[in-house]
Amino acid sequence: MSESPEAVHSGDGRTGSDLGSVTAVILTHMRPTLAGDLTRSLIEVEGLAADRIVVVVNGVGGLDDPVLESRVRMLRLPENIGPAGGFKAGMIEAFSDTATRWAYLCEDDIGLLPLPAPRLKDLIDRINARGAHHVGAVVAFGRNFARRGAHTVNIVPPEGTPQDLAAADVGSWGATVISRSVFDAGVLPDTDWYFGLEDFDYYRRVALAGYEVLVDGVAARRVAAQQTSIGREEALRRRRPVDVDEAWRAYYHARNSFEIARRHGNPGWYAWHLAYSIRKFQLAPSGAERAAIAHGLWDGMRGRLGENPRYRRRVGEIDSGTDTGGAPSPAK
Repeated sequence: MSESPEAVHSGDGRTGSDLGSVTAVILTHMRPTLAGDLTRSLIEVEGLAADRIVVVVNGVGGLDDPVLESRVRMLRLPENIGPAGGFKAGMIEAFSDTATRWAYLCEDDIGLLPLPAPRLKDLIDRINARGAHHVGAVVAFGRNFARRGAHTVNIVPPEGTPQDLAAADVGSWGATVISRSVFDAGVLPDTDWYFGLEDFDYYRRVALAGYEVLVDGVAARRVAAQQTSIGREEALRRRRPVDVDEAWRAYYHARNSFEIARRHGNPGWYAWHLAYSIRKFQLAPSGAERAAIAHGLWDGMRGRLGENPRYRRRVGEIDSGTDTGGAPSPAK
């Protein structure tokens, strides 16, 4: 007999709406201030106990406060293994606690978006009301494939959507709730991707395993303005480099879009991706980005995955007291 949606239990007998059934996983790389701000928010605003927070340091970084580091569970990886590897390690750590029914995966800069705060308890309650045994992942902002290659369109569920949860094809890591059922089924991020569309691949495999991938309508409506290129840049540029400052990102998007087509698309997606990339190449603001796109296309056609040492983050944060208009400056 299945449990009622209002009484989904964790391993220690507590109900699913109890935040004791949630372990947050913060993934950070070269952003100690942003990661520190997010950790404090999870404790002070969301109400999570400090020992229910796992901070995964992807090679370089940590938190900006040693005392705070001593309160949470720090998992330091010897090198940067990308978001796929970092979140995989964090999920393994989070679900090693049998009381954890939900992992709350958070990118270190997610606090720069105006998500509802507090959010987590209300979201868990809505998931349980829907019927938690079917739910695999709930993203804060989701996207559907536009059937033109790997191109996607943002989803903003209207008010009145049941439980304010709607189906989505994919989403960013952002701030995502993952069910233990998905973990127990062996669905973990694929570390071969390293960076770029690795989140899309993960959510598609969650769906292929038979679980729902949903978008939180409350959160999606709140951050809809930040899901455009201009809106995203405005939200991020005062605290971290944006896409125009990080040409290396274009390499992984150009390369890994081929892998998305191989695994989750059809042959027509290759043509759409090439057409899109040619346009991106023409509009690229720098020679570095054009070179990254060209290199990514070449490696993508050859099926290359993993890290390319030529394309990696150099600057993680920007001094929050200085508005550089998007130009990176050394983090302090």
